Amino acid sequence: MKNFNLYVGIDVSKGKADAAILQVSELRSVKPKFLRKKLSFKFVKSEVLSFLETIRKYSLDSNCIHTYFSLEVTGIYSINVYNFIKENCLNNEEIHQLNTDFVSKWRESHNIPKSDPLDAQTICSIIGTDDNVKYVSDNVFENKKGYQDLKTLIHRHFQIKKLHSQEINRLIAQCDCYFPELQYVFEPNSAAFLAILSSYPTTHDIINASKDEVFYVAYQATKHRCSIDKIDKLFEYCNDTLVPHVSDHIKLIIIDIVENIKSIRTQIKALEKEIKLLASTFPQYNLLLSLTGCGPITAATIIAETGNIDRFKNADHFVSYSGSSPRIKRSGTSVEIMGKISKKGSKYLRHALYMIAEFGRRHNPILKHLFERVKNGNKKRHKLAVIAVANRIARYCYSIMKNHSTFIITYESLMRLPEETRNTFFQTISLDFSNNTRKQVYHYSDCNGEVHPFVYIKDPTELVI
Repeated sequence: MKNFNLYVGIDVSKGKADAAILQVSELRSVKPKFLRKKLSFKFVKSEVLSFLETIRKYSLDSNCIHTYFSLEVTGIYSINVYNFIKENCLNNEEIHQLNTDFVSKWRESHNIPKSDPLDAQTICSIIGTDDNVKYVSDNVFENKKGYQDLKTLIHRHFQIKKLHSQEINRLIAQCDCYFPELQYVFEPNSAAFLAILSSYPTTHDIINASKDEVFYVAYQATKHRCSIDKIDKLFEYCNDTLVPHVSDHIKLIIIDIVENIKSIRTQIKALEKEIKLLASTFPQYNLLLSLTGCGPITAATIIAETGNIDRFKNADHFVSYSGSSPRIKRSGTSVEIMGKISKKGSKYLRHALYMIAEFGRRHNPILKHLFERVKNGNKKRHKLAVIAVANRIARYCYSIMKNHSTFIITYESLMRLPEETRNTFFQTISLDFSNNTRKQVYHYSDCNGEVHPFVYIKDPTELVI
C-alpha cells in the first residue's frame, strides 16, 4: 500500500478498554481498511504496554506515516489511560480526546448502534474520515496550579451537602411520626432541634423528662439563646400529643440519624476549611469575593470549574460553558426561537452562578432592575428572570478573572436605573463600618470616580457591627 496513517479508536469503560485499528491511505481512491476490529486491555501498565506493542507491529511498515490514538472523554476512567499513553507516545504518534457530544451526534447521523467494541470502530471512523472532528484540549485535565485538586474538593463538598440534606429529610420524616411537636417549637435544621432529639428522641421521652434538664440541653446547644418559654410550649404540645408509645428500635434509628448528621456537619466544616485554604492561593479568589452574593465556597467553585480563564476566547464562550445560555432554534430566515438553557458544561459552575443570582437580584440594584424587567410581574417568569441574572453574572465573573479586577458598582450604571431603585440602594448600604466587620464588603464608584467600600444593612436604622 502507498503511504498511510493508522487511526486507533479506544472505547474506555469501567475496568477495561476496547480498541480498533483503521488504516487510511493518503490516496482517496483507496478505501479505509480495518486491520483489527476488536482489541481489549485492562488498566494495568503491562497490558497497556502490550497494547502499544501490538499497534506498533502494524506501524513498522515503512509506508506508515503517523499513528493517531483517540478516546472519548469519560471522566475518571479515561484520564489515567490517556496520560500513560501520552507519556509513552513515540515521535510519529499522538493521542487526543474526543468531544462526547460530537461522537453521539456522529453515531446518530450514521445510524450506528452503541456497544463497546462497536464504539471503538466508530471512533476510528470519526478520526480517520471526518475532517471536522472535534477534540477536547488536554489542558482541561491537567492539574497545573492545583485546579484539579480544588475541583475534587468542591465535588466532594457537594456530595456531602447532598447527603446532609437527605439525612435531614429522613429525620424530619421520623419526627413527623414520633415527635411532631418538636417542629412546632424549633426549626428542623437548628442546633436545639438536634440536641433535644439526641437526648429525647420521642414525645414521650419529653413528657417523662425534667423541664429544667430539657431547657439546659437546648440552652447549651443554642449558645445561651434559648428561652424557657419555648420549653414550656414544647411540654404543652407534648402533653397534648396523639403519638402512641414508641419502641426502643425507633428511638435507636432517630438517635442514629442525629449522630450521622452531626458527623456529616463535621466533615463539611473540615472540607470547607480545606477548600478556602487552597482557593486562597489563586489570585482570582479575592477578586471574585468582591462580587455581590459570591461567598468563599462559591468563589472556589467558579475557579475550580473554570480552570485557566484564558482558554475561553470571550465572555460568550464562558457563558456557553456554564450552560446558562439558551438554546436557539432557527428555521430559515423568519423563525428564531429562544429555547430553554442548554445545561451543557459544568453543573457545579451553573449552580454557583444561580446561587449568586438569587442573592444579587435582591441586593445588587443593577441585577435587581434586570430581574424585575425580565420578570415583568409574571410569577411564571421568575426562574427565567433568575437565569437572565445568572447569565449576566457569568459575564461579570469572566471580566473579573480575565482582567484581574474587582467588581465595582459604578455611578454611571446606577444613574441609568429608575429613581426608586437608586434610592432603595442608597438607603440599604452603609459606608461607615468598622474594619473588623463580619459583613461582606463591596465597592461603589461615585460621580468623581472615587471608589468607596460599603456593606449592606437590613434597613436604614440598623447599626452595623
